[in-house]
Amino acid sequence: MRKLSDITHVGRTIDLRRPTNRILLFAPLGAALVLYGLDTSDIRRAIAGALGSAAAWMLARELDPDRPHAATIAALLAPASTLVLGAPAPAALFLTLLTARIVARTTGLPPRTTDYAAVGLGAVAFAETPWGWAAGILLAFAMVRDVALPGAPPVNAGLWGAVLAIGVTLRAAFGDRLGDWTVPDVISLGFVVIGLIGAAVVVQPMQVLSQGDWTRIPLEPRRVREAAVFTVLTAALAVLAGGQAGVAAVAPLLLTFPAVAIARIASR
Repeated sequence: MRKLSDITHVGRTIDLRRPTNRILLFAPLGAALVLYGLDTSDIRRAIAGALGSAAAWMLARELDPDRPHAATIAALLAPASTLVLGAPAPAALFLTLLTARIVARTTGLPPRTTDYAAVGLGAVAFAETPWGWAAGILLAFAMVRDVALPGAPPVNAGLWGAVLAIGVTLRAAFGDRLGDWTVPDVISLGFVVIGLIGAAVVVQPMQVLSQGDWTRIPLEPRRVREAAVFTVLTAALAVLAGGQAGVAAVAPLLLTFPAVAIARIASR
């Protein structure tokens, strides 16, 4: 039987025998049921909220591999943003997840050429919105940056990154769906401030004990920290480019930062 690592180097397995991993099933499902129960006319918001909860859980695993309870907190917090601000943009969140995973290299292996191709096509497809472009352009920079970080260098990462940067920018320019920029309201700015406070903790250097999924070699603390920096930059660029709508699009990511910060501070 083929292992997942034989197919992709950016895919991670999830062991549902671990209680903290079961949250990935129950938190998004619970979010969907609650959101749909509150407004049965908007199933899209319920689905997007569930996906936002799942993305927050996975992002927290990348930002702090040593503290699985950080992912639990993130998954439980994320639906609150959907309830208050509306549906997030799952595509942008999962592209940010891949950015963090490539930089942190939590699988232990550099991306395959097929990984770059698949991820790049997805990023270009969703770059028609400001937050989609923000996620795509930071993903492109992450590919280029990956070459200079510790560990086995990926193949043609710089070329793939350059092509992706051009692709997502052209898609955004000609997609004709950038819309009107609106100043975030007070509630949205509150989410931004909470995110920034959490981000100030998340980007701090830390010791990392976790090992790569497939190599069982300890993760590089420098990589994990830079993954956090890239996710913060993605959130900031999405907010700057998208305004009010941009905050709602990446709100689960904004709440992931304080979730990780809470877990990190509590464990000291």
